[in-house]
Amino acid sequence: MNLALLLTWSRLLLTPVFAVVFFQETFWTRVSALLIVILSELTDLFDGIAARRRGEITDFGKILDPLADSVSRLTIFLCMAVEFAVASNTRIAMYLVLTLLWRDSLISTLRTVCAHRGVIVSARWSGKIKAGVQAVVIFLILSLRVYYGTAREQEPLVVYHLLLGVASAVTIWSLYDYMSGNWNILKPIVFPSKNDHQSA
Repeated sequence: MNLALLLTWSRLLLTPVFAVVFFQETFWTRVSALLIVILSELTDLFDGIAARRRGEITDFGKILDPLADSVSRLTIFLCMAVEFAVASNTRIAMYLVLTLLWRDSLISTLRTVCAHRGVIVSARWSGKIKAGVQAVVIFLILSLRVYYGTAREQEPLVVYHLLLGVASAVTIWSLYDYMSGNWNILKPIVFPSKNDHQSA
């Protein structure tokens, strides 16, 4: 165990705490939810810095860090989607957030298969842009919840759905960029030939 891994594990441990706090409808729990997210994002920033500066980059860390990111952000977005769906009596928020879940699940599966086959798939800047946009959207929505209260007013609900739409659109674009940018590597994995089946 090293500092970078401790920071990554702390992000995972903060996730269920956020889920519990998020649905407590008081001013201070809304503030607490925002502070938990800020702390979580800081651990995401500093675990990478610690790993590089202290020479603590490990194979396990390379797996745990993106897992912690996905679990943390998907939990936050799913909590929001549930609240907004109940408040607006529509499922739009759920559908928007599901695109994030599908994207992360697909990319994680492809990375696992590629790693198993010893294939290196290059990271894309679109992934960092996606993560940044998602973080900003989360921060804005939670900040608005502190000001407006839980999602009951029609005005913030429209803004919440628009922000989720932005996060969803950027997420879909990042999936396209990842697939198209690595298609020469991914194509034989996504569409294996008969020779691949025979060799397997």
